[in-house]
Amino acid sequence: MIIKGLTEIVGEKYVAAQEFVRLTYTNDFSVSPPKVPVAVVKPGSTEEIIKIMQFANEHKIPVSPRGGGSAQEGGCLAVDGGIVLETLRLNKILKIDEENGYVTVEAGVTFGRLMAELEKRGWKIGIAPSGALAGTVGAHLSRPGVGWGNIRYVTQGDQVLSVRAVLPDGTIVDTGTRSNPGAEPFFRYALGPDLTGLFIGAEGIYGIVTEATLRIYPNPEKVYIERFKVAELDTALKIFRDIAVQDLVTFISAPLIKEKDLFFDVNIQGFSGEVDGRAEKVRSIINSYPGVESLGSEAPQSFWPNRWYHTGEEFLEGIAGVVNFFLPHSELGAGLRTMRQLIEKHGIKNYVQQLFPGPTGAEVVALLFHYPKDQEEYQKIHRAIEEMMPKALQLGGAPYSKGRQWAPYLEEQMRETGYWSLGKAIKKLVDPNNIMNPGVIGF
Repeated sequence: MIIKGLTEIVGEKYVAAQEFVRLTYTNDFSVSPPKVPVAVVKPGSTEEIIKIMQFANEHKIPVSPRGGGSAQEGGCLAVDGGIVLETLRLNKILKIDEENGYVTVEAGVTFGRLMAELEKRGWKIGIAPSGALAGTVGAHLSRPGVGWGNIRYVTQGDQVLSVRAVLPDGTIVDTGTRSNPGAEPFFRYALGPDLTGLFIGAEGIYGIVTEATLRIYPNPEKVYIERFKVAELDTALKIFRDIAVQDLVTFISAPLIKEKDLFFDVNIQGFSGEVDGRAEKVRSIINSYPGVESLGSEAPQSFWPNRWYHTGEEFLEGIAGVVNFFLPHSELGAGLRTMRQLIEKHGIKNYVQQLFPGPTGAEVVALLFHYPKDQEEYQKIHRAIEEMMPKALQLGGAPYSKGRQWAPYLEEQMRETGYWSLGKAIKKLVDPNNIMNPGVIGF
C-alpha cells in the first residue's frame, strides 16, 4: 500500500523499494543501530512533498527526511514501518538577488554547487560545512549548522532569512517577510514571532524545509591564514577566547586537541587593509602569551583552495562514534578533560578531540574510531558514548546535532523544564499523529 501510494505521487522511478537499495539508507554517518525503511521516496518539488505528507499523515506512516546523509547522530534514520524522504532532487537555485544580498534555494542544493555558482558572480555565503560537497542547505540549517566561518557568521541558522516548510498535514508555511504573499524574503523578524527559528535546529520534527533564503556576502579581497603552535592547552583556550569575543577572525580551527603542543589555524577574510590590520591585532594577542610559536602561512594557505577535498581525512582511521556539543569559553578546559577521561576509562584505542571556537564558546568534538569488523571496539565506543553524552549535558553542554543518539539523555535532563514542555506541545499541535521524524531530539 505504501509503495503504491508513493508511486502514484512521484512515479515509479523515484520510489526505491528493492531491498539492496533500502539497505543503503539504513544509517547516516553515525554508529547508530541501522534501521531499514519500508521505502525511500525522492520527491522533486514542494507540491510532491505536500502530497506525500498528506498520504503519510492519513495512513500514520512515519517519515524521516534526509539530505546528503552526512550527519553523525542518527537524525535521518527510518523507524519501524517508516519511509525515508530524500530531498536531493530539490536542487534548484531559485534566485540570486545581488541587489538585496540574498539567495533562495531548494533544500536539496549542496553547498558545493551553491558556492560554485555564487563565486562566478563574486559572492559567497557565510557558513559552509566541512562536508560541503555532500551537505545540503535544508539539512544543515536543521542542525543548525556550523562550519568554516563560525566566529564571524556564527551558525547557518544566523544566515537564514526565511524558509518554506511543509507541515505533517501538508500545510505550507512561509516565514519571515515571505509570509506576506506580496513580499520578498528579505527580512526574518517580521509580522510576529520568529517562526523561521522553529525549523532551525529542529531536525525535521515539525516539518520538512523545502526552500530557504540565505544572506550572501561579497567574495573577500584577501584570505589570510596563519598556523600557530601552543605549548599548553589552557593557554590556547585563553587565546581562542580573546580572539573570538573581539570578532577578529572568520574562524579558528583546532582539529587535534592535546594537552601539549597544540596546533591551530586562524583564518581572516575581508578587504586587504582590513585583513592586515586584523592579523596584526591577532598576532599581538597571541604573542602576549608565553609558549606560542608562529609556523607561518604557507601550509594552511596551500590547504585552503582544496579544503573541500581534504574534508574527512581523519576518517581514514575508521568509522567514528561522535560526541559533539557546545560549551562556553569558561568551561572548555573542564569539558575537554572530562571527555578525555571517559574515553580513556573505556579503553578506546583510537580517538581525536577537536575544537572549533565561536563568539561565545566552542564546538567540542570527540571522534572515537573503529573498523567495521572490530565488534569489540564498537561495543566499547557505544559504552563510552552512553556515558559521555549525559555528562556533557550535566556540564552545561548543548548538543550540536541531536538526532536519535542524544534523545534519551536530553529527555532525562530537560523534561521538567518549560522549554521541553513547550517544544512537546508544539510537536503535538503540528504533528498529532507523530509521523514527522519521531524520536529525534526526544520529541
